[in-house]
Amino acid sequence: MKTAILVGCGGWGEIWAKYTLPRCAGDGLLRVVGAVDTVPAHLESVRGMLEKEQRFTDLRKALEKTKPDFCVIAAPPAAHEAVAMTAMEYGCHVLSEKPVTDNPQSLFRLLERAKETGIKYGVTMSHQFQRHISTLRKEIFSGKYGNLDYISFQFTAKEAEMSERQKKLEHVMLNEASIHHFSLLESLTGSRCRSIYTDVWSPEHAKSMKGGGQSLSILKYENGVRVSYEMSMASASSLHSWGNELIRAELEKAVLVLKGNSLRCYLKSEKEPSFNLPGKGFEIPLIGSKTDRWGNENLVEQFVDWLEEGVPMDTRLENAARAQMTVFSAIESKRAGLPVEPGSLEEKYRKEFMN
Repeated sequence: MKTAILVGCGGWGEIWAKYTLPRCAGDGLLRVVGAVDTVPAHLESVRGMLEKEQRFTDLRKALEKTKPDFCVIAAPPAAHEAVAMTAMEYGCHVLSEKPVTDNPQSLFRLLERAKETGIKYGVTMSHQFQRHISTLRKEIFSGKYGNLDYISFQFTAKEAEMSERQKKLEHVMLNEASIHHFSLLESLTGSRCRSIYTDVWSPEHAKSMKGGGQSLSILKYENGVRVSYEMSMASASSLHSWGNELIRAELEKAVLVLKGNSLRCYLKSEKEPSFNLPGKGFEIPLIGSKTDRWGNENLVEQFVDWLEEGVPMDTRLENAARAQMTVFSAIESKRAGLPVEPGSLEEKYRKEFMN
């Protein structure tokens, strides 16, 4: 059985400490041998899972004493690189929360170091492995409805859903929220993003959000699929927030509409009641069951299987880097007021890194 430590036990790390890791340990996927946080109070979240001697404020001491197979990084994004570099120094595999990091040079350093050391590095792009998203993806690629033309994606949440730490950061909405969706959209389109145009702003009622409270993006993919993407962290209502996004997939023979856990299909062949009025469509049952592993638990399973010489996980570092580069491209598009090609921007950043 693989052993793991948790690095970062406050904020989202508390969810890992109280729910995700205990469930994975209970299922026999892993054994948690330690937890690390520079804020001692945050370590209270692992009290029910670990003894006092297994809780640390110093990462190196934790790695030396526990010698884990891998570490789960749930610290704030600005700390991800330092934690991952230290873990790799000790020969410890890495399963990191997203975003991988918050700047391109850091991303290239991590990619290079993981390649040099042979460390297996996964990223928890968990949203695309939720049950409802997995069902939508299965239907899109089923072949029953013909080719995918475009996707309309809406995420709207209240400003209160963003922490005070996040409100003070530049580009936080794209870095810490859209990163989920850009990876998810790649999985739904089955292609890489070729270009993105993004407009970001803060309305008068959300001026406290330094990095912008609203964004609209148009993405074009290499296979010709388009996406319209709305991200709002300053809506009057959390109408389409986490787990309840509104996603409409326009296909050759059908329209698929996902709202929360409800997926409906409207066939082109369906007779409509009158001109300009939609038909009733039909509900598509969600795949699997509630008790299956979804989200982060699914990713832990993928990662442990990879460590045991199974199939490399879908969201390993080199793949997750594509979604990260789409984020950086959105930020650059906002700055320049022009569409940006992630491939060209990556080449530019890589040359800067090599120099």
